[in-house]
Amino acid sequence: MLIQVESSARLHLGFYTILSDEVAYGSIGLAIDNPKVIVNVKRSERTEIRDLTETGAKRDVEEVAKLLGLTGEIEILSGIPRHVGLGSTTQLKLSIAYALTRVYGLKHSILKLAFLTGRGIVSGIGIASFRHGGFILDSGRSPIGNKIHKPRSPREIPRAMLRMAIPKSWRFIVAIPKGIRGLDERQETPILEAPTSKGRIEHELHDTVLLHMLPALARGDARSFGKALTKLQLLVGEYFSSFQDGKFCCWETEELVKSLIEGGAYGAGQSSWGPTAYGITEGAKKAKGLLDYMIKSSDKIGIESEIFIAKPRNRGFTHKIIET
Repeated sequence: MLIQVESSARLHLGFYTILSDEVAYGSIGLAIDNPKVIVNVKRSERTEIRDLTETGAKRDVEEVAKLLGLTGEIEILSGIPRHVGLGSTTQLKLSIAYALTRVYGLKHSILKLAFLTGRGIVSGIGIASFRHGGFILDSGRSPIGNKIHKPRSPREIPRAMLRMAIPKSWRFIVAIPKGIRGLDERQETPILEAPTSKGRIEHELHDTVLLHMLPALARGDARSFGKALTKLQLLVGEYFSSFQDGKFCCWETEELVKSLIEGGAYGAGQSSWGPTAYGITEGAKKAKGLLDYMIKSSDKIGIESEIFIAKPRNRGFTHKIIET
């Protein structure tokens, strides 16, 4: 049996809390329709990997097969750029894990697959995006002794506390500066393992998300959502400013965010550790106009970037049997 699994990228918008009471890193994010992960998996006596992308995914695929104790013929048809803030590792590992277990007749839950493949140490956005799509607000982690630790069971993985559909007319302009990579999991661990509470930032995060961002999404008000998003990004950037180059990972991302706002985006920010910048607008015409503006702007300021339009993805991963 040959199974194909398809998923796509996510944008990590930030946190509604860094540390408050019993919750650390309560995360916010959403699924977009591209770039995509597409994998084919077939049962086999040994593991054979064929990577048709240029994302360097082979090591992650080998790791998943080893962790699951399963072998197969694995073909990666499409991938998400790695370490740019689009959640490539989680989407790839869950896609491979789901396909591998299914060809062997195993029916593990997505949370169990996430646990087995080491996902959800800090955020559950990638897992929930894979499973549900849409806008996600997750449950965060429960620190032990003022530190977060690797989940000891699927129950400790952050899960979707709120999931809402994103209006179909909303568009995201995504800009990825070339030649720059954000932090990987090994690099982020010492930064994130001991969160601290900063009263003013915590209060403003709660206020921004609860009183502005979520109501705007419920109304389908892209302008108000974007305004709240920009404020949220600056607050989160302020918290992490000592670990990166100011409120953004690098000057290139900061300039791209500024250009998005100047070009008419309702809101803009950095996804995860970057360097991906993104802006929100509404409708195909406005999106095309902002895309054209960003292409010219990035060229003018000397930032070589991959820039494209993404739509919301309001569903989870898909799978189909190609051969029986």
